[in-house]
Amino acid sequence: MYDKEGNKEGNKEGNKDVSYSDLNETQKVILQAIKNNPNITKREIQEKIGKGKTAVDRGISNLKEKGYIEHIGSNRTGYWKILR
Repeated sequence: MYDKEGNKEGNKEGNKDVSYSDLNETQKVILQAIKNNPNITKREIQEKIGKGKTAVDRGISNLKEKGYIEHIGSNRTGYWKILR
């Protein structure tokens, strides 16, 4: 991808063009929070994005169903893994 001046731009995924068009804004914010801190808890996500428990639970559930994330380990000591 190139900017207006013709300079090549990249991203952290190694220039992969990642599209999140199938995600709503809440899901995108949750995914970004998990990318920034794989050990983040659901409660911390709620506080960080300003959404309630139900919205965060639904967003995480949808991200899991769509194959974006999975939770590894126990609820207490586990972490989030980004799959795509």
